[in-house]
Amino acid sequence: MVLIGGLAVVWTGVSMAVDVNRSAGLFPGRVIATGAREHLTAYVEYTGPDGVTRTETFENHQGRVNGPGRRVQIRVWPDERRAELDDGDKHTPVIVVGSLLTLLGAGGTVLLFRWHHGVRLDVKVEKWRARFDVCLWWLSRWR
Repeated sequence: MVLIGGLAVVWTGVSMAVDVNRSAGLFPGRVIATGAREHLTAYVEYTGPDGVTRTETFENHQGRVNGPGRRVQIRVWPDERRAELDDGDKHTPVIVVGSLLTLLGAGGTVLLFRWHHGVRLDVKVEKWRARFDVCLWWLSRWR
């Protein structure tokens, strides 16, 4: 389950990265007004990739206050006629967590497979314990 969940999280992160990379890039915008709901709505003026200046309304759920006159970054997808306030890098942590879950699930699957087929794991544990005892002996002599 962890392996499948990790792969799903990695897929989600990669999909987010692909969506960001499909955009036409970042464009500077200026907040010209805010909505009545305590800065949760921002009316932003920006010049898109085609050189046309537009004014759009954006929902602001990023936790920062966008007052009139504030500069913001807009990410534009001209083919989809879509634009949004830039959230920054939000796909890298998702990919990292998904990769860690995938590695954890793959390691657990390998250990379960080896245990199921009768491979003794305690021989390796004894080798590592012996090496650890030697390291402790050297540390006690050094002190």
